[in-house]
Amino acid sequence: MRLLLTTYHQAFLTHGGGETELRQLAELINDLGVRADIYGPSSKRLSFYDAVIHFSAHGGGEQLLAEVKAAGTPVILLPNFNFFDLQHTARGVVQRHLDLADLVILRTEQERALCVEHFAIAPERTAVVPAGISAAFGRPVEENLFKSAYGLEQFILWVGQIEEGKQQLRAIEALQDGDIPLVFIGGHRDKAYYDRCRAAAGENVRFLPYVQPNSEILRSAVQSCDAYIELGLDYPGFSSLEVALAGRPMVLNDHPWSREVLGNAPVYVENDTPQAIRAAMKQALAGKGAGELVERMKALHVQPKPTQQLLELVEELCKGRK
Repeated sequence: MRLLLTTYHQAFLTHGGGETELRQLAELINDLGVRADIYGPSSKRLSFYDAVIHFSAHGGGEQLLAEVKAAGTPVILLPNFNFFDLQHTARGVVQRHLDLADLVILRTEQERALCVEHFAIAPERTAVVPAGISAAFGRPVEENLFKSAYGLEQFILWVGQIEEGKQQLRAIEALQDGDIPLVFIGGHRDKAYYDRCRAAAGENVRFLPYVQPNSEILRSAVQSCDAYIELGLDYPGFSSLEVALAGRPMVLNDHPWSREVLGNAPVYVENDTPQAIRAAMKQALAGKGAGELVERMKALHVQPKPTQQLLELVEELCKGRK
């Protein structure tokens, strides 16, 4: 089987979690003995491939998919869309992507239910494949590697792009006067919001640049943090799964995605106030939930199992088309 991985054309102008996932998926598919190329100057002509896996339902991608559809090549869509936001302004664009897809892959049953309920798509054209993470986050790295590199004894960690929807400013306002430093790892899409975060941050808040995914220094940061935090309006990123595999406690906004994937192990923030964030962090720093999700992550989310599940669905689709 030969697969072409595509996304909307401006995606790689700013690298984030989705772009990282796309590259990692190509590597995993190739490691499993199936050829996977990322669309670009070095990819083959469309007729060379058995199917196209498209990342995102961002505007512009549907034009590419229309060409693929017209050529008769099966389309598998990983929409990476927030189906929990029922007021999203891009519903029309998302619907056009769904119309062009032969199979739509969601990460949770709740996302699948919302997709079918609020968009025009037959349930049999959807499937759930759990989000996949590297097993490396469960393997110990050199002791104190991250702490030594940045002169830290204790720290609270947040990994991901700094942008207004992620609400890093809430964490800064609540935790910057605490005894334990708050460390952000990741770049920023919105410079104005990033500047607001920097202006509000005291000496106890650190901003570190983009760190290579799965790198030893990132794994060390995840494994050695005293607690992890994410307070975005959307559901948390894959970093929360990596933290869960590493057995570290975490503080999250209460969200249906988090409840389905992570259960009751995280400490969920009760409301938007700094007091509530500090109270939740106090529980996490005391160890609430630490280690509870390790076996669950191994069973459902550690690669290559999720990618194998995806490939089985793609192969079944291709056989049905033939």
